[in-house]
Amino acid sequence: MAGRWALFVLCALAYLYVFPYQATLNNPNENVRLYMTAALVEYGHYEIDELRARWGWVNDAAVRGGHAYSVKAPGTSLLGMPGYFLYRELCRGTGHAFDRTEVLWVCRLTASILPTLLFAIPFFGWLSRRSRHAFARDAVFISVLLGSLLYAYATMFVSHTQSAIIAFLAFMWLYDMRHGAAAVSGQRAFWAGVFTGAVTLFEYPGLACSLPLAIYGVFVLRKPRLVGFFALGGLLPALAMMHFQWRAFGSPFRPGHLYVENPAFRAAHEQGLYGAVGPSREALYGLLFEPGAGLFPLTPLLALSLPGLWLLLRDRRTRADALCVLSVVLLTVFAIASMNNWRGGWTIGPRYLALCVPFLAWPALVALDAWAERAPRSAASVAIGCTAVGLCASGVPSAYYPHLPPELTRPLPQLFALLIRHDFAPINAGAFFGVFGTISMLPLLLVALCALSVCLRSLAAGTRTVVLASACALALLLSVPIWTRPQEEPGVREALAFITRRFWPAGHDQAARLRAQVLATPKPSPTDLLRLAALYRAEGRDDEARALTQQRR
Repeated sequence: MAGRWALFVLCALAYLYVFPYQATLNNPNENVRLYMTAALVEYGHYEIDELRARWGWVNDAAVRGGHAYSVKAPGTSLLGMPGYFLYRELCRGTGHAFDRTEVLWVCRLTASILPTLLFAIPFFGWLSRRSRHAFARDAVFISVLLGSLLYAYATMFVSHTQSAIIAFLAFMWLYDMRHGAAAVSGQRAFWAGVFTGAVTLFEYPGLACSLPLAIYGVFVLRKPRLVGFFALGGLLPALAMMHFQWRAFGSPFRPGHLYVENPAFRAAHEQGLYGAVGPSREALYGLLFEPGAGLFPLTPLLALSLPGLWLLLRDRRTRADALCVLSVVLLTVFAIASMNNWRGGWTIGPRYLALCVPFLAWPALVALDAWAERAPRSAASVAIGCTAVGLCASGVPSAYYPHLPPELTRPLPQLFALLIRHDFAPINAGAFFGVFGTISMLPLLLVALCALSVCLRSLAAGTRTVVLASACALALLLSVPIWTRPQEEPGVREALAFITRRFWPAGHDQAARLRAQVLATPKPSPTDLLRLAALYRAEGRDDEARALTQQRR
């Protein structure tokens, strides 16, 4: 019990401490959702015309009948309405000025962060009942919540983590009812149906998950009365989706992708079935194995799901459950690999595969638990080493800058090492104490170290040193491809310059502080000018460096 709450507190600290927001980026993935939330609360309709006039143009909008709409599935925008409404009413009641950045943080908190933290509690309990070894359960839990792309998208007002936790909640409830861990009732069947249908309400590609979950639900419940409750629950999110599509795009069965305002995006969606043109080797490699962005390199513990699925399929008691998991993963990977926009633009890892993470976590736990029965030390070493890599490869980008351009094929050495070295850091709770820059992110490092120490706590004292040494060696080995920079890096300097020029909050990095010092000096020293030019050059800001060099001459 103490371990559960220790890990929950660590996750809460990691999720609440940092606000990885870049005001100048105008991220369409969450801003267009925020616009729709605001339109629903303030005007009672789906059109975002008034919000674009107030806050500025945003991409990922669809235009039909002279009105602009969000092209995203509506679930996230609907879930953000209570938080937006409460913030607006609080501003009205207190006289506090309404601020777009603040209301975005509120929507992130109420619609993304808190639901994920609430999911963490039953998820930990469910993993505990599937495992005989605490270190295996803890490693899987940490890898999912803090060492995968779910961390990034749980701290943003987007749908990827939301759809993942909704889908796995439905699976957990159905699994427990099938295996007698929970009472079979119409109420449980109804809510399992709600969450099964809600996966697609939050993400259109979630249909690849909703379908196998629906089949699994019918198989588990079987009795007509229970299946009826299950279907009734699934009907509610379906009706919500149909209402949105009917009012926005003229038909309850028509998404808005063919009305996308951006001509390039619209042309891409017109290919195949809304952009689905068939899977490719490039997409499969990029989604699963590419060192800088693939699912398995960034969260290596999930690779154990492959032997875990084999073990589950061999066991008659879990074969049907494993078939559901396998179907969800394969259909989702196939659907995303078929898209001509499988990369997903500026992203942390394969964001469209976020839904697969908890479904792969269970078989990974099964494999790790079976391994621990025969060789507990090596299993613990692998568990902790893989978790450490996930905390670095996925956790650091999630906390610092979860909007990576595709040019950064090895983001840790290409971007994040520089951000840390040059004192860039996103806004976080340290600002309340006047602390900015890299030092303000040290509490998150402490959270990561504490999380790893929790994994070690259940091991015998005499084995911890050996396990820790082996885990460090494995982590270093797995990190080699992640930290190996390609010889040719086209577009990297331009991407670095874009990020460092616009990084928010501004004024706290080394170059900004030195520039302020230079400007405040009537006759700056040549040494300071050279140092500032070197900083700019390292950040890809060649124009600024060249201007300083000319000024020195």
